[in-house]
Amino acid sequence: MRNKIFKIDVHHILLAITVVITGFSNSSWAGRDNREVIVLDDDARNFLVREMQQNVSGLQQALTALSKDDMDAVATALRPLGFQGMTDVPPTLMSSVPDGFKKIGMPTHMAFDRIADAAEAGATAKEILSSIAMTMNKCIACHAAYRVESE
Repeated sequence: MRNKIFKIDVHHILLAITVVITGFSNSSWAGRDNREVIVLDDDARNFLVREMQQNVSGLQQALTALSKDDMDAVATALRPLGFQGMTDVPPTLMSSVPDGFKKIGMPTHMAFDRIADAAEAGATAKEILSSIAMTMNKCIACHAAYRVESE
């Protein structure tokens, strides 16, 4: 007789993740956030949050396009993450963030432009994935070093 295997569905996994995140956010661990605080006015903070949301969305679109070997769609998804997406930066943002933040952010935008260029030039999916992974290290470094708060 076969042993019954416990079947776990997506709902159970999401519930478990929610419980863990809620536990951490309500614990004293959350109060020991040693990242450097960047205090921004509402315009700058909202811009930065939208930019990060756009980055996650663009990366998801690029990865989906990579899974289909659609390099034109990869470039289209990544192009707004480069300097194209930096056209309406609030004037207070650049004067409010530390130099270390800029030293991570600017090269990240340049990297997304380079990856989009590479996709348009015929780079392989493996080359694009490698470049995305290296660029995401900058995202991880920034999120590990800084947190944003409103004035």
